[in-house]
Amino acid sequence: MNNILYFIRALFKRGPRFPIHYLQESLGFDLRYGTDTHLRVPKGGLDVEGERRDGILYVASWTSVVRRALTWCESELGRRRFLESQFFDLGCGKGKSLLVYGLKYGVKARDVAIGIEYESALCEIARANINKVGAKAGRLEVYCDSALNISQYVTSEAIIVYLYNPFQGETLRAVLDQLSVYPHLLIYVDPVEKDQLLSCGYNILTFHQGRYNADTWLVAGRSINLVAR
Repeated sequence: MNNILYFIRALFKRGPRFPIHYLQESLGFDLRYGTDTHLRVPKGGLDVEGERRDGILYVASWTSVVRRALTWCESELGRRRFLESQFFDLGCGKGKSLLVYGLKYGVKARDVAIGIEYESALCEIARANINKVGAKAGRLEVYCDSALNISQYVTSEAIIVYLYNPFQGETLRAVLDQLSVYPHLLIYVDPVEKDQLLSCGYNILTFHQGRYNADTWLVAGRSINLVAR
């Protein structure tokens, strides 16, 4: 029922094209691969007080947005450095961006691509989705954990981090602090707290203003040595 109301509101707020885009970008992926990623899910109670306050509901990433952002990163880093940079989706939900990454790069990537999600039910769905896609997506793992514990899973020198507005406020600030020790590119979809990136010392390397929140994204960098000009 919540998703039906969402589509009705979206129709009036965003215009008649939005449901078409949503079906193409979200439902179309699930129909092709037999996965379950497209329905929105409100995030429930957590063990971490800050994340309970700052967490945002799960919404599936748009397929073309993930692909375009990753293609930009690959172009910026070069093929070899890109494939040697471990991919992370923090607040991965049902694992959509992991699947898109895996299907395009997973079998060639040097390190396991990691999704971190605090909701156990969403973690189980993400793992089931990975199993449905199978070996053609390479090595993908989902951990039911706090994004603040990312350091436990990093196995490469440089990383690529994907955020689809999963949390805001103090939690985002704390995660950015955790990331500061790694050379990295940060893909930020629906970047409502872009100013917080700037205050943490990031450079906005590219920004795409889409028609909707779901297709508005940026890539930011925090280590000058990471970006190959």
